[in-house]
Amino acid sequence: MKEEFKEKINWGKVRLLLKIGILGAVIILIGDLLMGWGVKDMGLSGIEQQVSQYLTVSDGRMFWSSILGLIGVPIACVGHFGLYKTLKPYSRKYARLYLIGILGFLAFAGAGVHLSSVESAFFYKYMTAVSPETALATSIKFASYFLLPLYITLIFFWILVVYAHIKAVVKGFSPYPRWCWVFSMPVGTLLVSLVAIFGNHAIVNALMVGAFSFGNIWMLGGHLLMTDF
Repeated sequence: MKEEFKEKINWGKVRLLLKIGILGAVIILIGDLLMGWGVKDMGLSGIEQQVSQYLTVSDGRMFWSSILGLIGVPIACVGHFGLYKTLKPYSRKYARLYLIGILGFLAFAGAGVHLSSVESAFFYKYMTAVSPETALATSIKFASYFLLPLYITLIFFWILVVYAHIKAVVKGFSPYPRWCWVFSMPVGTLLVSLVAIFGNHAIVNALMVGAFSFGNIWMLGGHLLMTDF
């Protein structure tokens, strides 16, 4: 029965969609690296230390990070529609959940979370220049009002995508071996996050900002690789 479902999949189209999605994820990653490249001020503490790297990011880099995220997210979602097509013949339930999650990403990730994240960093940078004493508190309030609701919404859809994907693969409702659940976004994100052990360096901080994008590339790339087996 599983082989019968597998024969219904247009693998040529799936491979094309996955390749397009990887291109989109790479575009997002470039934007993340532009935004994250900087060294934290270790003389500070807490949240102030964590966001201090953005004070050295130029306006130009912030602009291009915004544009690349805005362009990259919908292109990356194309790859996930390819994955959706591989799940649909096996389980309409998990395929539908996966599709809802991807549509949520399409709606809230690029023009929502990515753009608002850069906007918050831009706000903090110029608030620090004008009023260092109140910059952090004001920026946290700004992010809580305008960025946090978007993050919460996006996390819901992210969990939906991760749940539907892992459940479908582990239960055998996909054309992939059950162990292919390792090609999921959390695993890829966690793997690249291990670079944090190397300390406060521009490349490390940039990779940490791009960790989610790496997770996306890991997921799409792993499934593209497995289409040849």
